[in-house]
Amino acid sequence: MDENNSSVIFFDIGNTLGSPKLSPRGLLVALTVYPYVPDVLQQLHEDGKRLGIISNIGNDRAENVERVLEESEILNFFESDLRLYGPKDSPAIFRRAATQADLSATPQQCLFVGEDSIERFYAMEAGWRVVPHPLLASEVLKGRHLRYITLGVSAEQANSDWQSALRDLPIVPIHVTRDNRGIKVYAIASTVTILSLDDLGFEVERLGEVDSPLTTDLYLLRDDRQVRTGFLVPEGQSAGFFSNEEESTWVISSSNEGLYVALPAMASIDNYHFEEAYHGHNLKLIPNLSLLDALGVQGREEPASLLAEPEVDISLKPQEVAKLSCINSEMISSYLAKYSGKEPIDPWGNSKIISRHIDSDDNGRATDALVRDLEAIGKDNFALYLHPFDHPNPGNRSKLYNVIAEFPGEGNNQDGIVIVSAHFDSTANFEPNFNPEVDPAPGTDDDGSGVAGVLAVAKTIKELSQFKKHKKTIRFVLFNAEEQGLVGSQEYARDQAQAKAPIVAVYQLDMIGYREEQNNIPLPFEVHVGHRNCPAVEQRSLKLAQQIEKLVPKVSPNLKSPQIYTTPDAGDPRSDHSSFQQVGYTACLVSEDLFMGPPEVPRPGVNNPNYHTARDLQVDFEYAADIVRLVAAAAWITAK
Repeated sequence: MDENNSSVIFFDIGNTLGSPKLSPRGLLVALTVYPYVPDVLQQLHEDGKRLGIISNIGNDRAENVERVLEESEILNFFESDLRLYGPKDSPAIFRRAATQADLSATPQQCLFVGEDSIERFYAMEAGWRVVPHPLLASEVLKGRHLRYITLGVSAEQANSDWQSALRDLPIVPIHVTRDNRGIKVYAIASTVTILSLDDLGFEVERLGEVDSPLTTDLYLLRDDRQVRTGFLVPEGQSAGFFSNEEESTWVISSSNEGLYVALPAMASIDNYHFEEAYHGHNLKLIPNLSLLDALGVQGREEPASLLAEPEVDISLKPQEVAKLSCINSEMISSYLAKYSGKEPIDPWGNSKIISRHIDSDDNGRATDALVRDLEAIGKDNFALYLHPFDHPNPGNRSKLYNVIAEFPGEGNNQDGIVIVSAHFDSTANFEPNFNPEVDPAPGTDDDGSGVAGVLAVAKTIKELSQFKKHKKTIRFVLFNAEEQGLVGSQEYARDQAQAKAPIVAVYQLDMIGYREEQNNIPLPFEVHVGHRNCPAVEQRSLKLAQQIEKLVPKVSPNLKSPQIYTTPDAGDPRSDHSSFQQVGYTACLVSEDLFMGPPEVPRPGVNNPNYHTARDLQVDFEYAADIVRLVAAAAWITAK
């Protein structure tokens, strides 16, 4: 047990101390410090601990980073000679930091606090102790061990103020499920804290090995074939994927949702892509204190200015309808061509991409191209920035980024924020022996079609603003690492919730371009709003779907009224919209006729036979334009 003052605690910056905002050129512009971080730093300081920083700042300068930390009022917690900047892709920087702290002979006195499990792995290689979250740092310093756990709250207990009891303890929630039996919270806690949960009467289950959270990330893997074949039919794939002795210990729990797998730092989730897996087949469970906030009766409180608003007026003026009609097959095709590899991705016409997978170098080229496209669309009216996040991807140790373009309204952000989004990464994991670093993953429908849709909406709303100024802020957001478990959107939604951003609507476009060869008009499409964890969030989200439904005859008469999915929803929680719903925000997924069967009788599987293959090359541009036109109209009306 470490009760002396000789320990030195080094913190990563981004996604550990706060949410970073980078300029399109990768320079730190701002850091929104997580609300609990100042108290953690203050307590460690009062306990006599020395604090430092180890952060990879890329091409940025230390002076700029420290200027932002000073503006965020946390710089003075960290000793000037214990601030180290550089890549954490080996134990080298950790050994250098131990030397700097005069602890090279006793590196176990150093503790690294960081969200990235690979960085923690390298710190441990250097002889350090590690911890995945600031709230757990003191527990590890006291010599306590960490575990994954579930704690249960029965349906009868759910209306008590049990969340407050958890907030008073060093517990980090990572996932929440809810059904008619009650609530189950997946979390990380110390073995001593778990005993306190026992004493409070929670139903607690210890999962996996002691200290597994130090070196692993927890994933939910959905075995859709097992769900399809049913109980007592031995068609599940757990034994096939985790058959050797070491891997068998990674599976720490199973439920009707799927397998809970503690994946070691150097293992890739891409190696565990189950056969017959359909949309949203895996979910990374990331530390997220806001998960508890969204379990109240109403979920996240909406801005006061919105609570008194009357039913939304969906009328559109002739010039607005005319401008919306400019979203056509040519616009979708032109934006999609470069991101699906049909045309060069760079403005010089030198190279085409073959993949947007996070392990491919083309993912970075796609990131740069999105910045260029949004800059060209928005001119000086859009504020562009990158939202970086950590995700262990052994094939590519560079940072990953979400791309955001913000179009301010006449009011300010407190009048509400409307998000139009899609994910821009891709995969072809159904291909035999798929190598994500070099193999094609065009992702033309999944989700190149959504990317083209967001760019088309951005262009159209920019032009609509010439007729009438919108009141609310509009953000166009392109998420990365969706295929690895909704990682980019979860990181972004968590950070927005921690900052109490007044997001009033999220319109997510995910796979909007594939349709079977058929001549019948009107054409089907889907809107997903189901969210079983909080009925109030689902009811608010349903209003977005109903608004879209009313707009169909006005702007996209070639479409049928949407198939609206409420609980039980095949898309809950299987696309980026659910990352916002789980922290209490109003959100919907708009897609092609994606899931098998009607909403009343959903069946596993997706209608696109090219899903997650190198054959994902097909998009009906006119069909996609019809769907995008609807989302543009809905977002514009919400923002007005």
